[in-house]
Amino acid sequence: MTYKVLVPVVFVVLLIPPASLLAQYDPHPKGIDYRENYRPQYHFSPKSEWMNDINALIYLDGTYHMIYQWGEARRHGGYATSTDLLHWVDRGVALIPQKSFLPAQARRNVSGAEVYSGSGVVVSGETARKITGSTEPALVAIYTGTELGTCLAWSNDDGRTWHDYSGNPVANRTRGADPRDPCVFWHGPTNRWILALYENGTTFYGSTDLIEWTKLSNIRFGYECPDIYELPLDGNKEQMQWVLQDANGSYLVGRFDGMKFTPEQESLVMDVGPDFYAAQTFFRPTFPSDKVVQIAWNDHWNGGIGESPWQRNATFPVELGLVTYDGKMRVTRTPIGTIETLYRSSREWTDQTVECSCQGKNILAGVTSEQFDLMAVFDLRGATAREIEFKIANKAVNYSIENQTLLGKTLKPDAEGRLTIRFLVDWSSLEVFAGSGVFSYSEQFAFSPDDDRLNLYANGGQVRLVSLQFHEIASIWPDRPEN
Repeated sequence: MTYKVLVPVVFVVLLIPPASLLAQYDPHPKGIDYRENYRPQYHFSPKSEWMNDINALIYLDGTYHMIYQWGEARRHGGYATSTDLLHWVDRGVALIPQKSFLPAQARRNVSGAEVYSGSGVVVSGETARKITGSTEPALVAIYTGTELGTCLAWSNDDGRTWHDYSGNPVANRTRGADPRDPCVFWHGPTNRWILALYENGTTFYGSTDLIEWTKLSNIRFGYECPDIYELPLDGNKEQMQWVLQDANGSYLVGRFDGMKFTPEQESLVMDVGPDFYAAQTFFRPTFPSDKVVQIAWNDHWNGGIGESPWQRNATFPVELGLVTYDGKMRVTRTPIGTIETLYRSSREWTDQTVECSCQGKNILAGVTSEQFDLMAVFDLRGATAREIEFKIANKAVNYSIENQTLLGKTLKPDAEGRLTIRFLVDWSSLEVFAGSGVFSYSEQFAFSPDDDRLNLYANGGQVRLVSLQFHEIASIWPDRPEN
């Protein structure tokens, strides 16, 4: 049996376009316009209420699906879709657990007291029939149903309706929420599904049908929400490496043979910011390219910033890579290239001298924005300044030339003495990328809503700015509320 039996290359084309997708239940108040203070304009956030972990990222027939933790009092499966990975539509709540706080008309449609984190896949053929009763392609969410175990929920109408699998739980029975967070993927060489679970580190299970699972191995690594994927080292597809990560962004690089994971170096961290958490990558077999695309939760239980009527948001989608850097295999995170389609205005500077604020010269004087993509390249050879300072509203971001640190974290210039820093800023979201993606920093920050000024200075001397590109980004949200 090959994987093509489970997931056919050609899928059924749905007659109902994505715009007509219906949520299982819409809990949101009317008239939300996405213009509230701190509301990200090009990062996903729910219309209202709480979100946290990303739980399932799936692509099928032109639509990207995202299930995420929703509901502060009890966790549900919030649901959103996109046709381009940029513009998201909040579809309400897809997975409603048995102890939901929603009103009675919200049908409790999945197993477990609460819906804790998991992942998502696409199935068809005999595997789909066992779960859904039909051989048609189906979306399957695999999650921890608290007080029960690992459970399945499915949809074979492209996410318009979601259903409980009648045989839940399929594995990992529990009286509470441990073990939890099943990450499921298809492993072609052994022709079976693999489940990575947060259980005494990370425990691997195997199955041919997503229903019957056999324990394979355990590795004492990881805290919550595992994810595992293959990446080509330095772009060479003849040198594929497996990456195993946890919710904190800690990761191991090594080999996975379908039974166990064998690390080849010590653990590293893919994002050094305070708010990166519970990242997941898209299910690969149906993804429209060979890229590995990741979205994370942007909070890490850090208390929020007082945003309302929603709480928390997602990071911007990034493409993952793997490079040799400082003698180690390092994961890179790079914003997906289609962000360029959101640019609504641009400016560029070249060959400038950046001076201290005492000189009164601010290269970014007159540039105002709260939602932008900015990339600056500096030549540090001959610099007399001790540090470079970006001031974004009430947030200072400093690079120490003396200590070679950005935001207090190590970042060396390249072999030619050049330093490239990229910012994605969005009302309450700060993401910083450097070192060709090796440096990644995610933070939820309360930028002053009435302050859109930008400043760039070199403290203690001068530094050469090779180039600076600034792009203001359009909002992904509709001009008028949908309800």
